[in-house]
Amino acid sequence: MHIFAAMIFHISIPESKSIVIRELIRDYVHTGIVHRVWPDECTDILVTAQALRTIHKHVKSKEETVVDVQDCGSAYRFLLPILAGTPGEWLLTGTPRLLQRPIEELVDTLVTAGADISRQPDGLHIHGKKLRIRTVAIDCSRTSQYASALLLAAPLLKLRTMRITPKEVRSSSYINLTQQITRGQVRIFGMPYIRKRIGLPGDWSAALFWYAHALLHRKTLQLGILSLKSTQGDSIIAQWFALLGIESQQTGPWVTLTPKSEVPPAVMTLDVADHPDTVPVMAVLAAMLPADITFRHTRNLQYKESDRVQHLAEQLREFADIEVGEDHFRVAGRPDSRKRMAGCCFRTWHDHRLAMAFLLAVGPENLDDIECLKKSYPELLGTLSFTHSAQ
Repeated sequence: MHIFAAMIFHISIPESKSIVIRELIRDYVHTGIVHRVWPDECTDILVTAQALRTIHKHVKSKEETVVDVQDCGSAYRFLLPILAGTPGEWLLTGTPRLLQRPIEELVDTLVTAGADISRQPDGLHIHGKKLRIRTVAIDCSRTSQYASALLLAAPLLKLRTMRITPKEVRSSSYINLTQQITRGQVRIFGMPYIRKRIGLPGDWSAALFWYAHALLHRKTLQLGILSLKSTQGDSIIAQWFALLGIESQQTGPWVTLTPKSEVPPAVMTLDVADHPDTVPVMAVLAAMLPADITFRHTRNLQYKESDRVQHLAEQLREFADIEVGEDHFRVAGRPDSRKRMAGCCFRTWHDHRLAMAFLLAVGPENLDDIECLKKSYPELLGTLSFTHSAQ
């Protein structure tokens, strides 16, 4: 529910899909129960729940069962070790783009430990069987989800210890999140178990859109349910926007965003190794303000739902000075960028993060695909329409 009063908008942020998906899988591994989810949840949560129901129904089947996770990268990686350790014949598949996304290191690690997995053009063919993997080493240089996948499947695999390489893992905050959700059952060499309570379940990746919206339109917003002490890595955006001119204050289950009267010149360098999903919105924001933002550690964005840096660079080059390096990305907006962007059409590449980012500049009619928003934030368009009509 959204309430408009005294020019303060109260906006309900969707649940963190990172937490919900992990909890769905954790509870299934421990109890064999697939919790019911609401039909209006984001697509990634619905896909994961349906996949778990399919697995539960076809355990020990001698005929191959198709587990289709569509374009959900989390389900693709998290369910692989579960299928490898669950008796049955399985085909783990999804969209063509999903099947191009990294999973080789996880496959190789499981095969070395005794799993029966073969990669084919239509997906991963798995002969599931009981596995007993006491200790494992995993290369997480391309995605931290490999480690999270093994942590979630640990009770099924009898996993006790894990060694992660390289030493500095990008998106390590998501591994810590998985450790907390699984209660630190596996010892990870080189990475301590951080004992913190899982915060309120609002999704900070979704909240980022509203931080940018509040800054661009000079609005006071209250976002809930959110916690400034959240364990989600993307909660760092509150610190970033303090530098850009937005104050954040905890008010019960809400975080109040208040634009400062003076906005400082924005020249920033952001390390996004642990926050890759923030780049699209922050890049479009840099072009619109204008601001000069350099993003460090962007190499792994090529493995997301689309090659995000490449596609952002292609479409923002007309409005900003762009620099793309092997592992960095710079966007320096121009004074007239915001006005010029407003009349343009943008391609999303069916990537929900790109769609969300370009909605800062244009209406949904100027995007080639808005259905992809259902992947993580199905309520965004309705909420955005409300904030505009209430002015």
